[in-house]
Amino acid sequence: MPADRTPITGRFYPESGPGFVTLDVSALVDNNVHDLLDLLGSEEFFEDFVSVACAEPVGEHDGSAPDRLEFEELKDRLVERLATRVAMTGRQARRVGARVYRLGVQLSAEADAVDTAVLSAVLAPKQQDRRAS
Repeated sequence: MPADRTPITGRFYPESGPGFVTLDVSALVDNNVHDLLDLLGSEEFFEDFVSVACAEPVGEHDGSAPDRLEFEELKDRLVERLATRVAMTGRQARRVGARVYRLGVQLSAEADAVDTAVLSAVLAPKQQDRRAS
């Protein structure tokens, strides 16, 4: 488990969705779930995890988690130990970058077309009013 938060290598898949370009980083998630389970079973985190998981709610509570402060503190400590970056070779970076760029151009062109249509719909009545005057 990378205590130094070493960037993770793997395959990354850019895709376009409604309004966003996404990058599938399954390799990073897989690595982090593995490391998280190892960390939760370790002497360093096990007791804290059990304490947070088994804690009874105190005071007013929404029912979603025992104690948000303890939960957030444990989460922050765990995140400090997990990878947050992906490492790519030069070729991977070029392929992923080119694909993200193409998807971004397509997505922004679609957004520009919608903006233009909305602007035209807003301006058209004003232009007609000017012509009528």
